[in-house]
Amino acid sequence: MIDVHTHLHPPRLFAAIRRWFAERSPWVLEHPTEPREVARIMREHGVEKFAFCSYAHKTGIARDLNAWLNETARELGAGAVPLATVHLDDPDAAGDMREALRGGCAGLKVHENVQHLALDDPRFGPVLEAVAEHEGFVLVHVGAIPWSYETNNGPARIARVLERHPSLRIVVAHFGIPDQLRYIELVQHEPRLFLDTTMAFALDSPMRVTVTREDVERGARQIVYGTDFPNTPHPYDGELHGLRALGLGEATLRAITTENARRLTPAFA
Repeated sequence: MIDVHTHLHPPRLFAAIRRWFAERSPWVLEHPTEPREVARIMREHGVEKFAFCSYAHKTGIARDLNAWLNETARELGAGAVPLATVHLDDPDAAGDMREALRGGCAGLKVHENVQHLALDDPRFGPVLEAVAEHEGFVLVHVGAIPWSYETNNGPARIARVLERHPSLRIVVAHFGIPDQLRYIELVQHEPRLFLDTTMAFALDSPMRVTVTREDVERGARQIVYGTDFPNTPHPYDGELHGLRALGLGEATLRAITTENARRLTPAFA
């Protein structure tokens, strides 16, 4: 399997994230956070390759985070694929992006709510061009889900970004909730747009999506497997069990869990 959406952070940042969830959410997050242990658990579940990310929630930290991400990928070895972070209020976000790509990153992660940045902000233009030129992809958490279902017309904004950048590939996290049906329609006409399964299908996920097997099958060529591990209040294999519970065929499951991701970046080939 290929997991396109996992999280690894430097220890102090990860501890702060866990404190935030403990103090402000009902989620119980108990999975380990040490990178080698996180990778071991995923590999024990059949994960061949995985993308992992952190995020610059303020200015002045993106370059150090990217250096940490690339070094961690080297330490974890084959199959560990880092995604860079940038902050648009830094002096040279595009330069930071190019440096991260040269160091080993395969793309960019943007969390609109945490970073207070919108992917359709024109200032992202040079950053996204750098990703496209590198044959990478952007993984974007659109809006403030699950704390708010307001996405500021996320599907239309993502469509505009794709129009501005004709060779860019985008993965919308969490299956595009709450706009999942609009995204399913969009992927019918836009082969560069993908949806990941992160926390959307696990039967005990607090973000479980409302879709039918037919909905998933319509977009099956552009759905990729993601979990958010280790920041999940359910077991690692929850998404896979949830997908199987829909009654999807083995060919569709194989496409979602492995084959589709190979079109995102050479790092997954």
